[in-house]
Formats: sequence, C-alpha cells, structure tokens
Amino acid sequence: MPGLVELLFAYGICFGLMNKVEFMRKISFFDSMLSCSYCTGFHAGWIAWLGSHLVLGWVSEPQELAGALIWAFCSAVFCYLVDTLSQFVENFHADAGE
Repeated sequence: MPGLVELLFAYGICFGLMNKVEFMRKISFFDSMLSCSYCTGFHAGWIAWLGSHLVLGWVSEPQELAGALIWAFCSAVFCYLVDTLSQFVENFHADAGE
C-alpha cells in the first residue's frame, strides 16, 4: 500500500503529465486522458510503482502485480482529490479577489 511520499510522487508525475507534456496532447487519446486527473492519476500510479520498485529492488512475485494495481487506483483517487481541492482553492481565491 502506498504511503504519503509515494502518493505525492505519483501526484507529481500526474501534475507534470497534465500540465507540462504538451506534445502528447496532439493525439486525441492522450488529450482525453490528460484532461482527467483520475485517469492520469491511475497511470501515474503504476509509473510511480514501477519507479519505486526499480529503485528499492524488484521482487518478482505474482502478488506484486496486484500491488501495482492497488497503487494505480490509490493514486487515481489521491490525484483526483488533490486536483479537485486545488481547483476549489484557486476558484475560491479568484472569487474572493473580485
């Protein structure tokens, strides 16, 4: 189960993909995915899982694939919640400034 550091790692990947990788948006599939924080967060989750397992050491057991799936869904929810909260704060701040 991912901890806060791993979820922040996944969110960093998600944020970077959604806001900094413009060349991927030229393909409609990727443009649709990158417009959705839940979808991008899912993919950021398994990428973060893969990255952390490459750094910390690979354990080749069938249960590890279930772990990757759990990470991906945890990351999807976390990224969606953080993105929604940050949009709310941005909109609240913008409305308060008027």
